[in-house]
Amino acid sequence: MIAPALPPAGPDSSPRVLEIGCGAGNLSILLAQRGYCVTGVDIAATGIDWANGRARESGTNALFRVDNVVALSSCGDAVFDAVVDGHCLHCIIGDDRARCLAAVRRVLKPGGVFVVLSMCGEVRDEKRLGQFDPVTRVLVVDGRPTRYIGSADAIVAEVRRAGLDIDMVRIKARSSITEQDDLVIAATRPCVESLPTGRLGLA
Repeated sequence: MIAPALPPAGPDSSPRVLEIGCGAGNLSILLAQRGYCVTGVDIAATGIDWANGRARESGTNALFRVDNVVALSSCGDAVFDAVVDGHCLHCIIGDDRARCLAAVRRVLKPGGVFVVLSMCGEVRDEKRLGQFDPVTRVLVVDGRPTRYIGSADAIVAEVRRAGLDIDMVRIKARSSITEQDDLVIAATRPCVESLPTGRLGLA
């Protein structure tokens, strides 16, 4: 479901892709094997060490580094053709979600694509229901918020508020009651920035 949303890679084109929340680098390495120039970031140093080792073993050009996806401070402005959410966004809670989406927009080139892979939908699993706050839509485990499980419409609205144009929305239905639906969004950073409300650029 990711590949059709990404710019094509080929002998004469190696689009730059950033994966946020890359973990052990499985998706990043797969994309690198398909011709993309991939960088993966994650806050967990152990995962990054593992991902770099796996990249060397696979002979790919994927690079991995520690970074907080809320800021993406290791990434410059407008440098990536695509950003892929490696099932990371649903791990970000509260106001940090808007910060993360703003950082994603900043590092995307105009016309660049953001692909979201996130759990969504109603919680039906009995164990999760005992941990789920229906007001904030956050799972709380041992007093610690761990997952945001919003509706598909709410997550799409967040991406749109971050200044990205929605190109595609798909929901993959859960295969069992213990799982969640999977939401896939493809969104684009506009090539032409809109003027702030109230500034029409009129003489």
